[in-house]
Amino acid sequence: MTWTWSGAQQVTSIWNASYTQSGGTVTAVNAAHNGTVAPGTSTSFGFGAAPGRAGAPAVSCTAT
Repeated sequence: MTWTWSGAQQVTSIWNASYTQSGGTVTAVNAAHNGTVAPGTSTSFGFGAAPGRAGAPAVSCTAT
């Protein structure tokens, strides 16, 4: 999943995913321990970011 922050936010921690961040654009992908999500199922991840009080970014998801 990919999103772009509208400000200077940076991911400070993440769980159940790995991520890369370039400027305001963040891409989160599966972590090594949860590499496959079967059709019809779901998964979740969470993250902390700073500075706080940013609005919720729009996200896009692509199956690979």
